[in-house]
Amino acid sequence: MKKLISLSILFSCYICFSQSTPENSQLFKTKIKANVTINDSINLDEFRGIALIPGGHFRKELEKINYFSKIMTEKELKKEIKEAGLDPAKFNFDSKEGIENVFKNYKKFIYVFQSIRNEDRNMQLIVITVPLGKRVFEVEGKQKTNVIGISAGTKYLPEDLNNAMLNELVDYIRRNSKTYK
Repeated sequence: MKKLISLSILFSCYICFSQSTPENSQLFKTKIKANVTINDSINLDEFRGIALIPGGHFRKELEKINYFSKIMTEKELKKEIKEAGLDPAKFNFDSKEGIENVFKNYKKFIYVFQSIRNEDRNMQLIVITVPLGKRVFEVEGKQKTNVIGISAGTKYLPEDLNNAMLNELVDYIRRNSKTYK
């Protein structure tokens, strides 16, 4: 009987302490961690309407995060503006004033994009609010190489690095949104 009681206590402790909380659970599988370099607090829910993704990168990943109402490229947003009957000369992405008009008079949006600096093989995932042009979140990771014998190979796959940066983005959304679960 004592063994049964001690086993049940041990099992219940295991269940209680091994559960992951939303704050520390990863949405994207990876064993590495990325480095957050900019982490400004904003009310992210104000920009939830549209995530603008230049070139269409991160569409699948942002859909998996399931936070933004719409995920669009600039081309898709321009088409939507045209279909809404708005003046393309006033609502455009060719000038700062045009971007401000879209942002203030049509829909608020936030840029989510990745840039790669080839000189040091750093990768960055950056979120920028527009029209301010101010970076509110930036995470970077570096592709590391491991030399084995004569050949050199990558130690971490870029997908792992990408996933690590995306997990940091998810954590940023969790901290700066009252509606994200």
